[in-house]
Amino acid sequence: MAFEGFPEVCSTEQIPGPDAFGYWEQLVTGALTEVAIAPTVPRTFAGRIRSADFGEVAIGTVVAQGHELRRNRRHIARAGEFHVIGSVVLGGSAQVEHAGHRVELTPGSMIFYDTTQPIRWRADAPIEDLTIRVPRQRVVDFLGVRAEALPAGRVIGGGEVGFTLARFFRRVADLHATDAAAAAVLAAGGIDLLGAAAAIAAGREPGRAQADAVTAQQVLDFVHAHFTDPGLSADRIATGCRVSRRTLYRLVEDLDGGLGALVRRLRVERAQALLESGDPRSIAEVALAAGFATERQFYRAFRAATGMTPGEYRIVARGGTAVA
Repeated sequence: MAFEGFPEVCSTEQIPGPDAFGYWEQLVTGALTEVAIAPTVPRTFAGRIRSADFGEVAIGTVVAQGHELRRNRRHIARAGEFHVIGSVVLGGSAQVEHAGHRVELTPGSMIFYDTTQPIRWRADAPIEDLTIRVPRQRVVDFLGVRAEALPAGRVIGGGEVGFTLARFFRRVADLHATDAAAAAVLAAGGIDLLGAAAAIAAGREPGRAQADAVTAQQVLDFVHAHFTDPGLSADRIATGCRVSRRTLYRLVEDLDGGLGALVRRLRVERAQALLESGDPRSIAEVALAAGFATERQFYRAFRAATGMTPGEYRIVARGGTAVA
């Protein structure tokens, strides 16, 4: 199980066994909420957390060996603030007791925790999960429900909604490494996604804004998965995401430059990576590999984005000097 993209990394890997769990408690408390932790396996414990804070929204991913986590009344009584935490299991499994529910989490499962209530969480083998933490009152206000109606301990079974959320928040963290302000704006929009998942977990239909947020993210996921296909079109994206062309354009109307600009940017970024890597392919072959239908189209888009031709960019990327 691998970490990708999170800018802040904390690890127990260099901590001696007897001290690892004390340190791990500190890491989890700082990234999520105050808990007590104990091992569930005899081997030396190792775990890593990567986290990013965007004001109201905090994102973290955890990869760790088997352990048990408990949040008890003592932790709750001394808490200064409370949160709702949405957690998506990316690998492994865990057993959870929370808010009167006892559930098994598997890859793709998403569960909601209310930190005003006790939590018992246990994994008997390595596990990876991604968490999104939002102030509790923010979620109550967003959903328009009584606090006791929050979907604590409820699970959305392994499937697309959980993985859609995980992909979105990983993308936010990737952006945070290069443009923290833009990542913060994107993360704030993620509250709609979290709200949609919470509504589903509570057995309600998401509102239009929340449903649109999920569908828009599925559109972006589809584009990221298929942008290297020169035949990618708006009609194909709409068909692949099971929406009308009109709905597709409405969902992406806030994108800077629209859907076409997003596809061009992804293709140029892929071409840049190939040109920087020392890949032996010709410029024409790089154009095709990045998703451009013609070499002329590639040159035009690449120069507009970088100020250089692909050939000049390759020379500079390899330490040379482009000829004026």
